[in-house]
Amino acid sequence: MRIDIKYDGGLSVISERLANGIEEIIGAGARQVCENAKTLCPVDTGALRDSISVECGETGADIVAGTDYAAYVEFGTSKMAPQPYLVPALIESGSSVLEAMAAAIEN
Repeated sequence: MRIDIKYDGGLSVISERLANGIEEIIGAGARQVCENAKTLCPVDTGALRDSISVECGETGADIVAGTDYAAYVEFGTSKMAPQPYLVPALIESGSSVLEAMAAAIEN
């Protein structure tokens, strides 16, 4: 069974504005997570911290730690305890990003 409902009584304009606002909020939220990750990142040489960056796309954003050993630091190994910095940064920033999204939807 398939039901198609089509209505464009201004909803497409609202949808477009909302999409643009959400993209900005996601980008800002990703940059906040990135900065928090850099703050929480353990530092030896600084290479890992300096490799953390944001890659924004049309529908989302990625926070990237660009060293070969980034995952080993985050999750640990059989010989090294984990020193998480990405997941805690996301958790720390999550509520403020969600609040910004809710505010954009309300407006």
